[in-house]
Amino acid sequence: MLRAVLTLFALSLAGCSSVGGSAVRTGPLALPAYSGPVSIFAVGKAPPDAVDLGLIEVHAAQQEATVDTLLPQFVRKVADIGGNVAVIEGIRARFELIGRSHAETFYGACRMGPACSGTRVYATDDEVMIVTMMGHAMTTKPRPRSSEAPLVPAEPEPLEPDVPLGEPP
Repeated sequence: MLRAVLTLFALSLAGCSSVGGSAVRTGPLALPAYSGPVSIFAVGKAPPDAVDLGLIEVHAAQQEATVDTLLPQFVRKVADIGGNVAVIEGIRARFELIGRSHAETFYGACRMGPACSGTRVYATDDEVMIVTMMGHAMTTKPRPRSSEAPLVPAEPEPLEPDVPLGEPP
């Protein structure tokens, strides 16, 4: 975790974006990427016919850590795994202290010359804000017309033994 935060902080100092995230398929359905409008719902408000496709998480640090930055990323991740419904379950902000070394060069009068220089190095901490948005990708797309299969596969029927229990084969 600390390594990820340090990486985010280093990238933000280098001018790169700290925005990132992941989409993990957890549902019974694996759809191709979706292109079209994605509906956004708060937790507990998803349509009743929606099928869960997976978990979504997006995050950013410092100045990029705003809802205006994270929401489009969240919707993009939902569409990437085939969803047309984004359910936001929570937004969390946390602050972490990141230690770093700071070098400082100084100049001053010397006894033997016009100026002397030196360098001092000391440890300091930077406070980094990280905002995370998490939720689920879902779909309400109807099943294809060419197939009569349901959108979500039915549970497999339990197998019956060839020999009744209790009798030797």
